[in-house]
Order: sequence, then C-alpha cells, then structure tokens
Amino acid sequence: MKRPFVPQPTPKELTEELLGFLGRKFYQGDGVNFQKDRSRLLAWVVLWPASWLQSRGVTISTENYRKIVMEVFMDAVIHGTEKIRYRPAWLKQVIQSHFAMHGDEIYDAAKALRSLVENAIAITGKLTPGKVSDPMREMSLARSLMSTRKVTKKTEVKEQLPLL
Repeated sequence: MKRPFVPQPTPKELTEELLGFLGRKFYQGDGVNFQKDRSRLLAWVVLWPASWLQSRGVTISTENYRKIVMEVFMDAVIHGTEKIRYRPAWLKQVIQSHFAMHGDEIYDAAKALRSLVENAIAITGKLTPGKVSDPMREMSLARSLMSTRKVTKKTEVKEQLPLL
C-alpha cells in the first residue's frame, strides 16, 4: 500500500511551528514575554541549527530538521526543572550543547544522505540544472540577516563660523 504524499513544510511554516511549540511549553500563558523574546528565540534557538548545518556544507529536509529540533525541545521540557532566569539564553545553551554532543551523528547522517542523492542523480543524469530550493540555506540566511547590526557613524559637528 502506498503512503499518501505529504508535502514538506516550508521554512516559514517550520519556524512558525517551532516557535509555537516554544510558546506553548516554555511561556504558558505569558504571551507578553514570549513576544518580547520572539526574535531572540528565532535567531538563537530555531534558526541556529540551520546555520550550523550550512557552515558545514550539508543540508537536510525540513522534516528531518523538525525531528532533530523537536527532540532537543522535548529533552528541554523533560529535564528543564531548574529555575530558568532567561529562557532564550537557556534554550540557546540547550540546543548548542546538544549539537556539541551529537553534532557528528547529525553531520554524518546528513552527509550520507547527500552522497546517496548525488550518486543517484549522477547515475540517472536526468536532473536539469537550475535553482534548487535548499531550506537550510534559506533558514541560515534568515538568521544571518537577523544577527547583522546596523553600524552607525557618528557625524562630526562642524564648528559654526563666528558672526560678525
């Protein structure tokens, strides 16, 4: 029996889903603080793994990305019994420590899948060159856009000419 086709979520849908989960589990009924922390949660927690993968030259499907990140979030929900002072920073530490411990496994799985796909494409030779959507690249670019800061130059005040 064939499994029905289920389209993968777009990066936008995925980030909204992950942010919604964080809001429900870590900000229960505290919508004001969630909205204040939303941009940091997005950059530090939800999009950080995408830039980690992108920096290593690998990509995964949005469904695999969702599984990995949700696994980390569920571990944080289960083990997060201590008093959390600042939730975005704590969640950032949780996700980064998970990737520090399990990053090699995630990288190897992503690299193995990539090589299998590249070999299949090389054998068939039926892929037409063109722009292929890479969700990890899109999410990584979104994070980099969020983290860039505008550099402002201080303008020097010119001395006024004396009035005669």
